[in-house]
Amino acid sequence: MAKISITSIIGEVRTHWKKPAENKYISYREFAAYSVGGIGVNTINALLGYVGLSANCLLLGSAYNIEPMHLALMASIMNVINLVKAPFISMLIDNTNTRYGKFRPYLLYTGIPSAILLIAMAFIPTEINYVLKCVLLTAVYCLLLIFQGLYSLAYTSLAQVITPNSSERTSLLSISQFIYSLGPSIVNMLLPILAGLFPGGMTGFTAYRVLFPVFSLIGVALGLVTFKGTEEKIIVAKDYVAKVRFLDGIREIRSNKYFWILTFYNILSSLKYGIGSILGWYCIYVMESETALGIMNAVIGTASVPFMLLAPMFAKKLGKRFSVIFFNLARAAFAFIMLLTGNNTVLFLAALYLATLSIGGDGVMISSITADVFDYQQWKTGKRLEGFITQFSGMLVALANMGLSFILPWFYERYGLKNDYTVLFDESIRTPVFNITIIVTIISCLLTVVPILFYDMTGKKQAEIIEELKIRAETETE
Repeated sequence: MAKISITSIIGEVRTHWKKPAENKYISYREFAAYSVGGIGVNTINALLGYVGLSANCLLLGSAYNIEPMHLALMASIMNVINLVKAPFISMLIDNTNTRYGKFRPYLLYTGIPSAILLIAMAFIPTEINYVLKCVLLTAVYCLLLIFQGLYSLAYTSLAQVITPNSSERTSLLSISQFIYSLGPSIVNMLLPILAGLFPGGMTGFTAYRVLFPVFSLIGVALGLVTFKGTEEKIIVAKDYVAKVRFLDGIREIRSNKYFWILTFYNILSSLKYGIGSILGWYCIYVMESETALGIMNAVIGTASVPFMLLAPMFAKKLGKRFSVIFFNLARAAFAFIMLLTGNNTVLFLAALYLATLSIGGDGVMISSITADVFDYQQWKTGKRLEGFITQFSGMLVALANMGLSFILPWFYERYGLKNDYTVLFDESIRTPVFNITIIVTIISCLLTVVPILFYDMTGKKQAEIIEELKIRAETETE
């Protein structure tokens, strides 16, 4: 039976390698192009995590010696810039009409600038005036977020328009996330291990200045695979031309209840990933080993896989709403265990693994819900507003983060963590810093459940929306 099953699978792939199966929109070749190219895009995304404006960033904190509250201030400046740029990005996306589509062009044009700016983050002179150093880091990071934001947005949004079929979309998101997670997994495993071979390791500069260019070049090259091998399939009339103004978008979106549910969810989710950032500090300041960080990054990286792959089954059996609630409550429970096991390395890291495991399918579900929001908006108003919905929601999240981003740094400095990060070797300082990060994560996970309780879009309802959009498109074309 196993042999027949494998043979039939191979035959299925061969038959539909270039042409989708009946009632499907994605061929296996396109599925592969999206997934493999995603390894490159998410390699760049993973490197962004090593230059983030937060105290947990070893480069900016331990190497550049930027104080936590100053990093929070720099992050707030970035949030203001995000507010300003959001209308322009939304109009840029929603008014893009090219032979490549709406999102694919940005995979071609923004990858290289993202890589260059990312590399530049490690080359700011450390001996210059402290204020000037903060200004330069903020300026480079600002430009980086503009280009990398477009690069990442183009890739994630492409999955939401590559097929109008919700179940096929969820399957694509599930399997492709498993495949393209190889990019971050490889980066997060190899970069710390290789960094240990350079002076200063993860708290120095040499490793970043050597390794960032190598990983960035590979990432950008792989990202082009998605650009070349995919096609957008938005269901609109053949003569439809996108033309959306930002203020018009606000008027169109205000009655989309699913947009507001998703936006509040994203706001309340802002602090639920904090426990993940503890790993770097734990390996460097408790275990005192870059190699341990590389190994644990690889191990923790596998945690998201099971629920990521099982997400389509969860969506089908339990529904997206209940699945998201379950994932967040489970993460809160395992984070609480971390709070009790800080002095036991094995139990602490095991609890972190399980907390990551429990959230693995959350990203798939939210991406699928986001696509449903796009479809609902088109069904309700007749307009595709992917760019506006993404950017306006991002504006609201950024506005909320202007306050939320100061919470943890304020506590860090109260507990004694300022510009000298070596104090984290001191357990009396390190323990309360870790504990407050865990507590905030638990609170965030519990709060995210509230807006999702109001999400009532079912698979049946989404399928009916798509069928009606098909009829509209055919009628408008005629």
